[in-house]
Amino acid sequence: MTHYSGFGLFKHALTFHENWQRAWRNPTPKPHYDVIIVGGGGHGLATAYYLAKECGVKNVAVLEKGWLGGGNTARNTTIVRSNYLWDEAAHLYEHSMKLWEGLSQELNFNLMFSQRGVLNLGHTLQDMRDIERRVSANRLNGIDSEVLDTKAVRDLVPLLDCSENARYPVLGASWQPRGGVARHDAVAWGFARAADSLGVDLSSKPK
Repeated sequence: MTHYSGFGLFKHALTFHENWQRAWRNPTPKPHYDVIIVGGGGHGLATAYYLAKECGVKNVAVLEKGWLGGGNTARNTTIVRSNYLWDEAAHLYEHSMKLWEGLSQELNFNLMFSQRGVLNLGHTLQDMRDIERRVSANRLNGIDSEVLDTKAVRDLVPLLDCSENARYPVLGASWQPRGGVARHDAVAWGFARAADSLGVDLSSKPK
């Protein structure tokens, strides 16, 4: 697998980017595999990658009827966060957040992960009670989370209408600074490329 880098980008610019190596192989299927994964989305490709990387199980095939990352992964929300209420969900997504924070470097693929923060607005007193409850639960689990009042929200997002005359007045918000956005089909392609480099066979319909 070619290592992507700034130098490589410059070098290929000299040949008008016409000589890049394929991102992954198009192998002839083998008669036998130890594991066959149906579905070439984020979950299927991540499973194949971690089976090969962490468990040494490399005789793996991923079967996808469409193109890799073209199903629910491509339609999924771009938000990445771990500010969930229940302990089990919070710990699961916090572990996921920590994986995201180093995943572009690990996969050597730009996932467009940007930790610009996640803001959940409160428009009613019940919204604010729920926000206080969730933020308190997050902080007990060691997860970065804050309750903001209207002024703090206005300072953070000056373009937001926080006036009392707004149709849905902003009473406050929860704020997770480490949250952000990513391009989820890119993570599928990153996992595909990395899994292929470890010997996983990928079978899909070209886009």
